[in-house]
Amino acid sequence: MEERSIRTTLVCGFLDAGKTSYIQDCIFHDFFHKRGTTLILVFEEGECEYDTAALREYRTEVAVYEGGEDITAFCLARIEKHAPDRVYVEMNAMTEGLREKLPACMKIVFTVTLADGTTLDLYLRNMRQLMQNTVAASDVVQFNRVPRREMLDPYSQLFRLMNRRASYLWEAPQGYHEKAFDLFVPYDLDRPVLEIGEREYIPFVLDAAAHPEHYDGKEIRLTAQTAYTEQADGADVFLGRTVMTCCLADLQFLGVPADGITQERFAAYGWAAVKALGTLKKDRYGLPRLRLIVREAEAVPAPEKLMLQASDL
Repeated sequence: MEERSIRTTLVCGFLDAGKTSYIQDCIFHDFFHKRGTTLILVFEEGECEYDTAALREYRTEVAVYEGGEDITAFCLARIEKHAPDRVYVEMNAMTEGLREKLPACMKIVFTVTLADGTTLDLYLRNMRQLMQNTVAASDVVQFNRVPRREMLDPYSQLFRLMNRRASYLWEAPQGYHEKAFDLFVPYDLDRPVLEIGEREYIPFVLDAAAHPEHYDGKEIRLTAQTAYTEQADGADVFLGRTVMTCCLADLQFLGVPADGITQERFAAYGWAAVKALGTLKKDRYGLPRLRLIVREAEAVPAPEKLMLQASDL
């Protein structure tokens, strides 16, 4: 079979998260079915079944993996049989390593994870690492079976840390979609001086990434670690804290680039109490980013809490 690149969409989620309905809705509301054929590769069968007769009217075929067969060989055989122009893959978040077993001709262009609000707490408490891995690889995370959007507010910080690049959507019971999270910062953005303590730090970094203009011209006071790293945009000094989103295996350093800190005065990952001016500087993509201009800095002992946790769930 001649090697070719086939646009592939991964639809992930735990059992009965609505993956089948999501894929069928995409097909039935996508005019691109008129310009080629679609293949759905199913690696999990839930309660909802595909309407294969209706899908064929949209030039779409369904192939179900029954197990036992090599996954790569299964995909290649169905691709050769149906010669699709695009592929949807339905997969369970608990099926680890499936992405790596897909053949090279399947070019993954989009990954969406569906989260069922009725079981969200259960999976976060008992399978957070799996949830973390799935969300981290997603372009979009969509929450369904959540009656009111504000019920997602307690999860905002946790999911934004799992993946700061993803878009998060809430599916209303009526079927329309809205942005899932509005990040509420625990301080007054109208004040000229902002005191950023342990409680405020994670919301501060997340909000600064999304809305750096909130901090332009403000004095920001915080205690943070100093980190030194080479960056393509020249920002090689960062002030930040270590954050745990899931477990000790998922520690990440959340920092803000800074000027006015030198390694001669502050050792790598030493602690400093800082007063800085918030400014905006364009990154290598031409987007404005927050940069701290340090006006005062004093070495201080490490705090009692070395790591911050994204959530107490």
